[in-house]
Amino acid sequence: MTLTGHRATSLGAAAIAYSIAHAYHGLPWLAAALAIPGATAPDWLEIAWFKKGIRHSLIPHRTWTHWLLLWGALFGWALQSLQQDLWASAWLGFAVGALLHLVMDLPNPSGIRFLHPYRQRVTLNWWRGDQMVWPMVWFSWLAGALSLHWVGLINLQPPLQLQAWLFQVWDLSLQRLRS
Repeated sequence: MTLTGHRATSLGAAAIAYSIAHAYHGLPWLAAALAIPGATAPDWLEIAWFKKGIRHSLIPHRTWTHWLLLWGALFGWALQSLQQDLWASAWLGFAVGALLHLVMDLPNPSGIRFLHPYRQRVTLNWWRGDQMVWPMVWFSWLAGALSLHWVGLINLQPPLQLQAWLFQVWDLSLQRLRS
């Protein structure tokens, strides 16, 4: 996925991190705030620079920073530590952002590292990283909205008037089809 895509999905990551921290009695705003830089962290933690138009990095691209077990372990530790350590909310948010980054990289051919940071990558190989960016962004935002709904922070149920109108439209459509 592109940098713009990862930045846009950070809003979904922030909502998910907020929901988890809220549900487990952490500091939701801190988790949400750190999910935003966490969503791009697997790329900038490589400490990359360009020399004569060639990209170099301190950590090779898609190795340690794109390793699912590393970010999963950080998430697990932070979740377990939420009630004992105030900073665990920050680490939880950062890990949620990074995990969403990896989920967004999974469909492209480059894939992510799963069991070992230098061994074979896992990929769904559905499309290139610059394709399908905005549908994936919308997916992340929907996941964020659903997480907020599941912990009771927002209500995604349409208003009763809208539901009644939709049922009327549905009923009229069925009547026209039958006649």
